[in-house]
Amino acid sequence: MYPQISFFSVQIPSFFLVISISLTFLMLWLSLRLDSNATNPEQFFNRKIAFNLALLIMIFGFWGARLFHVFYEEWDFYYQYPIHIFKFWNGGFVYFGGFFAALLASIIYLKIHNQNFIKWADFATPLLSASYALGRIGCFLEGCCYGKYCELPWAVNQRHPTQLYMAFGEFFILGLMILLERKKPFDGYLFFKWLLLHSLFRFSIEYFRDDERGASILEMSVSQSICVLIILICLAFFMQKTLKTKNIKN
Repeated sequence: MYPQISFFSVQIPSFFLVISISLTFLMLWLSLRLDSNATNPEQFFNRKIAFNLALLIMIFGFWGARLFHVFYEEWDFYYQYPIHIFKFWNGGFVYFGGFFAALLASIIYLKIHNQNFIKWADFATPLLSASYALGRIGCFLEGCCYGKYCELPWAVNQRHPTQLYMAFGEFFILGLMILLERKKPFDGYLFFKWLLLHSLFRFSIEYFRDDERGASILEMSVSQSICVLIILICLAFFMQKTLKTKNIKN
C-alpha cells in the first residue's frame, strides 16, 4: 500500500489526498447538476441550499465517522489518551457513523428551510455513490479495510483487495443510478434503490474483510447488522409505494 505519497520533500497522506481531490470533483459535479436542473421548474434546486447542505454533509460526515470509531472501536485507548481523538491524520473513521450523522444533519437543515428531503436525497444520490467509491480508493492506498488471506491472481499482499471490491462495485451502482435517474417513477426511488443495492453489496463484501472493527452482533459484523436494518427499511419503503399505487389504480 501507499499510505504516504512523496511530493518533493513533503510527505502527503494518500487517504487525505484522495479525499481532497474527490471533494473538489464532487463540488464541480454538484455545480453542473444544479445548472442542468435549473431550466426545469419541477427539478429546480436552490444553489445556496445545495452548497450549504454539501458543507454540512462534509462536516458531520467527517466527525460522525470519527466519533463512531472513537466510541465503538477504540474507546479504551481514547479514554486514556483523549487528545488523540483530534489526531485524525492517524486514521480511524467508520463510514456508517459519518453517513448517519450527515443524514440527520441534512434532514434537520432541510426541515428548517421547508425543503423536501426526499427530492434532495434523489438529487444527491449519484454524488453520494461517487463519494463512497472514491473514498474506498483512498482506503486501498492507506491499507485499511483490508481483506482476508487469499491466493487469487488479483490478491494484494496475499489478501482480498476488499477496498477495490467496494470501489468497483460502487462505481457499477453509480452507473446504474445515473441510468435510473432519467426514469424514476416516484420521489425517493433513486435514494432508496441506492441504499438497497449499496447495503446488499456491502453486506456481501464484509465476509471477505479481516480488519478488527469491534464485536460482532449475531455472528455478523456491525456493518452487516446496519446493512440488514437499511435493507429492511428500503423494502418497507418500496412495499408501501407498491401498495399505494395499487390502491390508486383500484
